[in-house]
Amino acid sequence: MADLTPVPSWTTDDAAHLGRRAGFGLSPGSAAALAVRPPAAAVSDWVDGAGLDRALFLDVLATRADVVDEPKRTASATATGAVDAPLVPGPHPFLVEGPHAWRNSLGRAQASLAFRMQYEPHAFGERMALFWSNLFATGFHKVDSVAFMLKQYDTFRTRGLSRFDDLLVAVSKDPAMALWLDSVRNNASGTNVANENYAREVMELYSLGVDNGYAQPDISQLARALSGWSFTIPDAALVTDPTNPTRRVASDASFRVYDGSANPDGNLWYLGAAATLPRMHATGTITFLDRTFDVGNPPTGLAPGEDALRSILTSRGSQCARFLAARLLVHFVTPRFGSADLADVAAMIQASSFDLRAAMKTLLGSRYFFDPAHRFALVEGPISWIVRAARALTRPLAEADGAKPSFSAWTSVVSSFDQAGMKLLDPSGPNGWKEDVAWLNTNAIRFRTRQAAALALGAAQAAGGSDALLFPTDVVRWFPTAPASPRETLAGLVALLQPAPIPAAVSDGWLQALWPSGFSWDAAAQLRARELAYLILCSPSGQLY
Repeated sequence: MADLTPVPSWTTDDAAHLGRRAGFGLSPGSAAALAVRPPAAAVSDWVDGAGLDRALFLDVLATRADVVDEPKRTASATATGAVDAPLVPGPHPFLVEGPHAWRNSLGRAQASLAFRMQYEPHAFGERMALFWSNLFATGFHKVDSVAFMLKQYDTFRTRGLSRFDDLLVAVSKDPAMALWLDSVRNNASGTNVANENYAREVMELYSLGVDNGYAQPDISQLARALSGWSFTIPDAALVTDPTNPTRRVASDASFRVYDGSANPDGNLWYLGAAATLPRMHATGTITFLDRTFDVGNPPTGLAPGEDALRSILTSRGSQCARFLAARLLVHFVTPRFGSADLADVAAMIQASSFDLRAAMKTLLGSRYFFDPAHRFALVEGPISWIVRAARALTRPLAEADGAKPSFSAWTSVVSSFDQAGMKLLDPSGPNGWKEDVAWLNTNAIRFRTRQAAALALGAAQAAGGSDALLFPTDVVRWFPTAPASPRETLAGLVALLQPAPIPAAVSDGWLQALWPSGFSWDAAAQLRARELAYLILCSPSGQLY
């Protein structure tokens, strides 16, 4: 049984557990400060992001056209070596106003998201966005638009704690998803056969699970309901790619049902100009999950076919709740839950009317979440692992602002995201990545060790003919007071990096190898402290959270 009653009291270790699982870690001081508050109120504010000072973070996003601080060059500036002034950002970080600002680079988009995870005060909002990006896995290699990928990720960020049916509909209307699973090609008008790709996946991968309460006729009927779901592009959102003047790209798009009506934006999804939308949407009635819908005459305020999509939660509520419960448990609590645990969490989700904000507050504030058996019971995913380490070891944003290396670091590191096991924004298929122990293999660990070197050892790389630190760190800042012994050095780093318990034989061996005799907090000892941090991050204990 999963005891979902509120935990009556908690400790600093409990607060740190919340920070790791539902964010990207907390410093020892921040965990201690959070633990002073009543747990129910603290968890509620953690989920809501209440009481946070986001002014500096938002200012950085607003004043930097590229949050990783890569200079932009016009053709004339490139010839002379000059660097353009920063551009004011548009709605998406890597597609800004101006003819020379096109940034259709997956690496820069990944860097943008990693930067936000590292510095966003509302860490839980970014953590939920990362969670949904795996559940609604969508790949850049087919979408081929940074703007659309970041637009979708922003949907995860802004709608990730709404009702699940609202999130499901928002994702179904999303231009990246429309391209990814071929909604733009779903034409069921007249005698045309509907494209069933999205209708199948929206149940199999996004709401119910494989063969869980639906059959092939339901897929066919839902495909008809969602036929013609596509998008249009206004003229103002079309940009000529300066790296390829023959190619136009879109900075934004608007959801439309292609039903033969007038096109208010002038451009279809493939950038073709048209005054009228093609007729692709089906008409008449369908029977879906034992209910009948008129797909041509939706209820007021809903798109044609939207009522059928929303009915998944009412017609198959118990199956949908169990599907969501399993995904949430694997990501936030434990993959080794029992059938009774799953039933309890699913019942809670269904009782909350699929209100994700309420469900997450209940789950994260429960005795079940804080059960000691669930502490360090998960292998951490590669993105949250490196971001959490970066939060622990690098400067806070107030001190990093203006220091170019701290912003440009992620553009160099994201190239290893794929090898570490999670190519952010670009999974190989719509089923995303498996979690927990699936994150670990010999190749993935090899690239985690390289990332750990960049952080803990201050590894440098060639940049413009000189060495530039990827993540500038100050080892002295890692300790509230200077350690007086190897054992104190270890204790300080364990408190900072928060690995699973390290076997005494292992840590004793590390200390003996690093400090075979004598100790003084000098430059040599500080270098050894970096090496010790590297060992902790690379150890088996360092992969658990």
